[in-house]
Amino acid sequence: MLYNGTPTVDANRGGIQHPNLHYDAAAKTDPNHPHYNDPYYTEEFYTDYTQEVKDFFTLRTMWWGYYEWAGKRAIGTEDYWSFGYDLGNDNVKAMKPEELLSLHQGVKEQAAVTPAQHPSSLTGKCWTREHGEPELNEFDLPVPTHVPWLGKTVENPEGYGIYFQQRWEEALQADPQFLYINDWNEWTAGKYGRPPETPADFMRRKNNFFFVDQYNAEFNRCIHPMKGGYTDNYYMQMAQNIRRYKGVRPMPEVTGSAAITIDGAFEDWAAVTVEYRDTAGDTAHRDYNGYGGHHYTDTSGRNDIITCKTAVDSRNVYFYAAAREALSPHMDPNWMLLLIDADKDNSTGWFGYDFLVNQSVISETATTLMRYAPDSADGPWTALGSLDYRRGEKELEIAVPRALLNLSGDALTFDFHWCDNPAELKDPISLCTHGDSAPNRRFNYRCLWQK
Repeated sequence: MLYNGTPTVDANRGGIQHPNLHYDAAAKTDPNHPHYNDPYYTEEFYTDYTQEVKDFFTLRTMWWGYYEWAGKRAIGTEDYWSFGYDLGNDNVKAMKPEELLSLHQGVKEQAAVTPAQHPSSLTGKCWTREHGEPELNEFDLPVPTHVPWLGKTVENPEGYGIYFQQRWEEALQADPQFLYINDWNEWTAGKYGRPPETPADFMRRKNNFFFVDQYNAEFNRCIHPMKGGYTDNYYMQMAQNIRRYKGVRPMPEVTGSAAITIDGAFEDWAAVTVEYRDTAGDTAHRDYNGYGGHHYTDTSGRNDIITCKTAVDSRNVYFYAAAREALSPHMDPNWMLLLIDADKDNSTGWFGYDFLVNQSVISETATTLMRYAPDSADGPWTALGSLDYRRGEKELEIAVPRALLNLSGDALTFDFHWCDNPAELKDPISLCTHGDSAPNRRFNYRCLWQK
């Protein structure tokens, strides 16, 4: 991607010379030179991309979606890709979603999707075409604001992806060949000063400073999860909408009545072909310097879960998990926890999870099934009974009676989630910030079973 399509111009410095590594002065003066008068060899500095580059790469100019740039129409023109839209500009705001697209030979090629725009243009995460940027409080954060798809007004609206979702809906409606999502992380906040005699118009008031890209929780384009605040909302919102854009594969079905024996041998699991996989290597310990003298240390990564399976027969649901390396002792705290959402209802249980396995491991062969019962004297998790389990060096298998899970019939659907060594069971995010979580973040595995 090019900032402007001209190799002799740099977007930040206004113009630099790029030495031609193939330059040969004799090619300009010697008629017998094999490359005589070939500009690829006669020019001391590049004036264009080499033919080799042009033959290998597909080139597009890419810059912010301004209505005009360098005196020319920009957004919505041929081969002008955008990594965001200047919707604070009335001309851009007046354009229809399909008019914002980059075209190539008249074909709709690219759209940009961002969680916000710029604090300098007052276009944050709660900005909409209809209402602009909401009123801001003394911290330059939005006051309670209406979230369209919730149909209600919420506190801390910057965590709900209002601007982000509006850009997604417009991009999905326009349906170009490519979507450019911007940014994953931009944890650099550039503060620029202004002299007292010429203050900046910033945050609806005169200021002796301004921020261009990132400023606070409302004015930034970051998608990646954060600690506290809106946590991984933008990541999950991005994943949801990517699925809408690209489509998803059908969920695989587990079929037939299993013949699983809880004996620690594990060979019988080879007949179960449906696998649920997790990222390998995501238990690496952290030991790095952060901002402002802070040092990050996290050694909670322990059992790196990589593969899971389920199987069903008339009496039990069977669960299998495999780690990348040897499993730690079962006496470890919060060892290989299994959360089960039997009714697929997020409004019941602990954030949807009705049952918990391995919170209390009894021995090398017996563990405990617990039910979420926050109002009970022993709550929030109450023991329902003991379960058979076995472990090998890297593998683990558990049998859970269907009757205890309230799962009956010849067809079952339920969700489950493995995690190891969370610091606490506070909320689903607490499963992600320490140890390992399979699948990652707030996703679940779903078992579809037919007899």
